[in-house]
Amino acid sequence: VLSQLRQGDRTVDLPRFDKSLHSGQGDRTTPDPVNDIDIVLFEGWFVGLRSLPPDQLAAALAQPPWPIQTETDCQFAQDCNQRLRDYHPLWDLLDRLMVLCPPDYRLSQQWRRQAEHDMKATGKAGLSDDTIDQFVIYFWQALHPELFIQPLIAGSTANQAVDLVVMVDANHQPGAIFFPGLAVG
Repeated sequence: VLSQLRQGDRTVDLPRFDKSLHSGQGDRTTPDPVNDIDIVLFEGWFVGLRSLPPDQLAAALAQPPWPIQTETDCQFAQDCNQRLRDYHPLWDLLDRLMVLCPPDYRLSQQWRRQAEHDMKATGKAGLSDDTIDQFVIYFWQALHPELFIQPLIAGSTANQAVDLVVMVDANHQPGAIFFPGLAVG
């Protein structure tokens, strides 16, 4: 889809996703045909993440962050790190990369609960708090923010430059904004 949008000379079917379908599990819905696009915001919890060198990940997993607790969890993180390489060509299509960074990655669990509660308040189906917790912990075990996002915004991940980092507080308000690649002095 991103390649088609770059061509800009025809209508592209933009995928859509509805989180309320299938009892809150979500699914794709009918795509929206679009054309004459000037700006595309492509968002997601792991957009732009690059696989880490195996020795760097192994060193980090010697004292893994919670919820990576067992050898099986460590192996899962290593497997996900390998699979992340499949996304590198997609990330190469991005013109710019902006990272929204909360002061504590665990806020994402609270925010996901809040979003589900808000969706349920509109009469749509949503996930239970227990299911949300399992869902979020699964992603922390797969690509833990301390292991993958922090190196990305610090500029220590090969082949991916973050153009802009926006710190977001617990109330979703922007705070500090910085450009990791910009030397100040």
